[in-house]
Amino acid sequence: MTTVSRSPHPGRSLLRTRGAVVSSLVAILAGGAVTGGLMASAIGDPNSPRAERIAAIVPQVDPRTLSGPAYANAAPGTCLTWAVDTADRVTAFTTVDCAEPHRFEVAGRIDLIDVPGFGDDAPLPDSSDLAAVGTDRCLPLVTRYAGGREVDPVGRFTGLVVPPSAEGWAKGDHAVLCGVAASELDGRSAPSTGVFAEADQHRWWEPGTCLGFTDAGLPGAPLPCSADHSIEIVSDLDVTGTFPEGPTPPEPRVQSELTAEACRAAGVAYLGDAEALRRTTLISTLVNPLAPISWPTGSRPVTCGWMKAADPGPFAVLRGSARQGVLIDGATPVAPTTTSLPAPGPAPAVPGAPAGEASGTVSVPVPGGTP
Repeated sequence: MTTVSRSPHPGRSLLRTRGAVVSSLVAILAGGAVTGGLMASAIGDPNSPRAERIAAIVPQVDPRTLSGPAYANAAPGTCLTWAVDTADRVTAFTTVDCAEPHRFEVAGRIDLIDVPGFGDDAPLPDSSDLAAVGTDRCLPLVTRYAGGREVDPVGRFTGLVVPPSAEGWAKGDHAVLCGVAASELDGRSAPSTGVFAEADQHRWWEPGTCLGFTDAGLPGAPLPCSADHSIEIVSDLDVTGTFPEGPTPPEPRVQSELTAEACRAAGVAYLGDAEALRRTTLISTLVNPLAPISWPTGSRPVTCGWMKAADPGPFAVLRGSARQGVLIDGATPVAPTTTSLPAPGPAPAVPGAPAGEASGTVSVPVPGGTP
C-alpha cells in the first residue's frame, strides 16, 4: 500500500441514494434565496399551451426570463453555481462550464403540476414536501441521466431538488430542477469540477484538513484546525493490491484491519516522528471505508485520520493541529509512561496482601521512554 498525493478529482460532488437520510436528498433554495422562479414546461417551447397559460396570467413576462436566464434556461448537462452571503441567502445564480467549479449539475426538470399534492392551488413546497419527489423521481432521473450510474450513499454526491422561488411558484411555475451537487458531511453545499458520470464518488480530503462536527456529534465539514474538530486528516492511501479484487470491497471492519499499519505509518510520516505521534495520544483511523457502489467504478483511495474516543462519545473535541500541539477536550494530552498488561500465568502475589489475593497485572514500560 502506498501513500498517494492527489490533486482534486474532476467531478468530485456528493450524492445520496434512496437509503440515505431523506433530508440530504432535498435542498430548498426558495423565497428570496433564488433570483426569480422557473417556468419549466414553457422553457423548451415558448409557444406551448403551458406557455400560453402562463402568458395569460402575466402577459408582460417572457416565461424564459421570469426567473433569470441561468435558472430558466437550465437543461440536462447544465452546470450552475451560486454564492451565499452572510445571511445564508443565495446570490449570483449563474451558468458555468462544468469543467469549472460549480455547485449543481442539472439532470432534468420535474413538473409537479400533475404530481399528487402539487396542483395549481398548492402552496410552495418545503423540504419535507419535496422529500418524496427527491427519492421517487429525482434520483431515478439522475441515474438515467448518468447512463445508469448509481449514487454512492456515503460518497461526495447528493441528489438536489431546486424548486422555484415563491414569486415563480405564485405566477404558475410548479416545476423543480433535479440534479446532483457536491456536499459536505453536514449537508452544506460545496463546489466541484467535472461531471458526475465521470467522477470518483468516494469521499476524501487533503492531508492537513480538519473535520468539524455535525449536530449529531459525528465528523462534519472541513474547517480550520484551530476550531473544534473531530478528526485531523493524515493521508490518502491507494489500496490497489491491498484489498482483494472482487465484485465488492471488503467489509468496513476488514478494510480498517488491512489499512491499520499503513495508516499508522502515514501518521508517523505526517509528524515525522513516532514519538511525537505517541505524545499526542491520538489514534489512527480509517475515516471513510470504500462503499460497494464506488468500488466497481474503480475507486481505490481511502483516507486516514487521527481522532480520540470520548466518554460519552463518540469523538473527543480536538483543537489545533497535531503538528503544532493539539488540545483534547480542552486539555494538553499526557502520554502514559506505562501500560498495564495481563500477567502471564498465575498472578504475582502482592506484598502484604492476604493469602490468595493478587494484583492481576504487571506494569511494562512503553516503548519510546518517558514523555
